[in-house]
Formats: sequence, C-alpha cells, structure tokens
Amino acid sequence: MYKKKSKIIETPSFYQLISMGINKVLNFFKQHITYQAVFILSLISFSTSYYGFISLVSDGMLLTKILFFAVVAVIQLALVYSISQLYIQEFFSRYFLRAFLLLFTYLLSLFISVLFSFNFYYKIFSASEFSHRNVTLQLERIKNNLEDAESSFDSVYISLKKLSDYSMQQSIEESKYGGTCDDTKIPTPGPRSALREAESKLFQSHLNAFDELRKTVQSEIAIIKKMLIKFNPKRDDVNKLEEEVNNRITNINRVFRVGEITLLPKILAKHNGSARMHMESLGRVISCPDSQISLKINTINENLHALKMLKKVTFFDANNQQQLIERTINVLLAILPFTSTHIVAIDKVTTPTDVTQSDIKAIGLGFLVDFFIFFFTILSKEPYRAKFFTKDSLSYYIRYDIRRILKPFVFESHFSYYLIIPNQKKNYKIDEILTRFKIDKMITLVGNNVDYDKLLFLHQVKLKNFKNSTFTVYKLDKQKYNTLLAYIDELRNND
Repeated sequence: MYKKKSKIIETPSFYQLISMGINKVLNFFKQHITYQAVFILSLISFSTSYYGFISLVSDGMLLTKILFFAVVAVIQLALVYSISQLYIQEFFSRYFLRAFLLLFTYLLSLFISVLFSFNFYYKIFSASEFSHRNVTLQLERIKNNLEDAESSFDSVYISLKKLSDYSMQQSIEESKYGGTCDDTKIPTPGPRSALREAESKLFQSHLNAFDELRKTVQSEIAIIKKMLIKFNPKRDDVNKLEEEVNNRITNINRVFRVGEITLLPKILAKHNGSARMHMESLGRVISCPDSQISLKINTINENLHALKMLKKVTFFDANNQQQLIERTINVLLAILPFTSTHIVAIDKVTTPTDVTQSDIKAIGLGFLVDFFIFFFTILSKEPYRAKFFTKDSLSYYIRYDIRRILKPFVFESHFSYYLIIPNQKKNYKIDEILTRFKIDKMITLVGNNVDYDKLLFLHQVKLKNFKNSTFTVYKLDKQKYNTLLAYIDELRNND
C-alpha cells in the first residue's frame, strides 16, 4: 500500500487572472461580435463617405448617385478586404509584394474614406462655428484695411491742400511784394510771378480732382462698413456678402489705379527739389527754389505710397463642398508631425488657415470608425496560414514528405503550379495526397489522359522517364501549396 499524494492546486496570480479575463473577452468578441461590428461600422463608414462623395456634385442625377454608390462601395470593400488578407509575416517572406500591395490598398482606401467622412463629421460638429469665426476674422481685417485706406486718402488730401494753399499764398505774395523766388523785393509781372500763379492753379486743380476721388472712396468705404455692421454670419448669406464686399473692393482698387493718382507723382516731381532750379515760365528758364514746397511734395509722395490695394475676401462657407474638401485636406496635413500648422481653440483663431481643436475631433471620428473596423477585422481573422488548413488537414499532411514525393511532378508558372502525374505510376501516397488536395480545394483538373507529346518541352525534359505514359494534369494553388510546405516545416522544427 502507498499513500496517494494529493495534487497541489496552485492559486493563479493577479496577472494570470487578468490574462484569463482578457482572453475570455477576446474570445467572446471573436465568437459573437466581430463580424457584426465590422458590418455595422462599415455601413457607418460607407454612409459618411458616400455623403462626402455625393456632396461634390450638384446635378442630382440618379446615374451619378448610382456611380458614386458603386465607387464608395468598392473603396469600403477594398478597405475591409485588404486588412483581412494582410499578415505581417508576409513582409518577411516571398509574399512581400502581395503584403505591400495589400498595405498600400488599405492605406489608400483608409485615406479616401476618412477624407470624405470628415466632410460629414466636420459639417455637423465644426463647420458652422469655424465659418462664423472665419467670417468675423476677415470682417475685422477688411474693416482695418478700409480704415487704413481712408486714412491714407485723407492724408494725401490734407497734404495736397496744404501744398495748394501754400502755393496760392506764395502767388499772392509774389504779385504784391515779389521776392519769393529770389532776393528781389520789387513785384513785377514777370516769369516768376507767372510761375507762382500757374503753380497755384495747377495744385488747386489736382486738389479738386483728388477730392472727387476721395469722396468716391469714402462713399464705397461707408457702404462696406454698413454692410459689415448689419451682417450676421449665422443668419445671412455668406456668399452674397462676399460677392458684394469684393465688388466694392474692386471699385476702390480701380480708384487707386486711375490716372489722377498715377499721374500726380510725375506732375509733382517737376516742382520738387532740384527741379525748381531749372523751370520754364513765359518762355524763359528760371530758378525758384522753395524748400516748403519740396517738403510738402515729399509728404504727399509718402502718403501715395501708403495707398495699398485692398485684398479681396474669401469667406469660409460651411455649405460650399469645395471649400469643405480643401479644409479637410488642410486638417489632414495639420495632423502630420512634420507640418507647422497651429492647432488652436476656436476663440484663439488668428488666421483663416488655423486648424481648431474641433477640426481634429471631427476628423478623429472618421479615423475612429475606421480604426474599429481595423480592430475588429484583425480580431476576427484566423491565425496566419490557418485560413487554408484545418488541424485535421495538417495532421494528415505531416505524415508525408510532400515536398519530396511531389517534387518530380510539380512545375511552376507565374501564378500557379502545375501538377503532372503519370497515370501508369501507381503510388498510394500520391493518391492519398491528391485526395486530400481535392478536399482542401487545392487542385483543379486541367487535362486527363494527356499524351507525352502534348506536354510543354520543359515538362517533357523532366518527365522523359515516362514517355510511354499518359498524364493527368492539375492546376495547383500556388499560395496554398507554398503555405502548406512552410507550415509543415514549421511544425516539424518545433517538435
């Protein structure tokens, strides 16, 4: 008799319990939720992407909708299929090109899906508030530009009026007392008096012409300011305001380019600085230096240079699909690590190109849906190679040295193998392997009782010992066969 030892039951550790719990959850998801989740999430991704696609066109034709429906469906299928067929192991095997193409297909379909899904999420969560902020920002900018333009025009007018008044004063003084061009104090009706009088009239005429332009600009600016004050970005038509404001800006810029403003510096240059030492009056060349006139002309020129063309506005319209797509691309670029785009709160936006935190949330939703598609698809995938063979199949195949047995009869082509078996070679192992291949759908019958002469030359060379035989030709699935050999090698190496 012997005493039976009781088996000591080990209490699982905390980490083991966690691991067991995670495995149970994963198994539950895998058995009950994964396929349904992938299907539901794919429908969501498809719907949002289709919305983004269809919003690019406005013809409303049924044919267009059907075409876009098909395009989005193909993109969605490509996304799910490519990730379901992609295995990391294939990047380190002879299937590198296949894995790379699947990865490229996945990333491309993912980018397109997120790009157009963002159109949907952005319009719901972020477009309206960004549009409001964008319009408000540009309204402030154009208002400041208008005030600068108005100030510059006023400065030119004031300086020109001072020049005109001073010239008139000098003309009167020359006619009464003389001596405004030289030391002579005797008033004479000569060329100097005529010069002063002509200058006074010239400057006065340009003052009157510029005053007309100033009133035109002031009128246009007043209209724009009134439009900006009344406009409500949340209620009014953004496109209509943009068109009206830009029309007024065009009118103002046209004034900036008219002959009076471009001609004035050339006219004044003839009366400025050293040019006053050689001036013509009544057919004579005289000198009439006047530092005050030169100073005032320089001031006018500086103010004229300060007249900048006003930039037209481009308001962000949340209902404009083209602008939404451009905005989407900007946001996608902003999340890349090597870009310098600022991501700020909506109330901190300083330029129309700033990306807001709401933008990131909107695009994050598109990525989140596709990420969960990725997650559940990966979760539902069978282990690598097990997608082709069951455990029973592998246990059957591993009994034979398949590579050695079939090597004389396997011929490689570009996309498949051909298995050419001599009918007169009776081998129960080959028959059993072929039977199993048929069960696993690895072979397709191509020809039966094929004569030796009908074979390709390369096949004949390898099968020259069977010249008097007929052959059964099968098409052998290249990927499955290579996978089977690799799997058998792996299992044997692990034993």
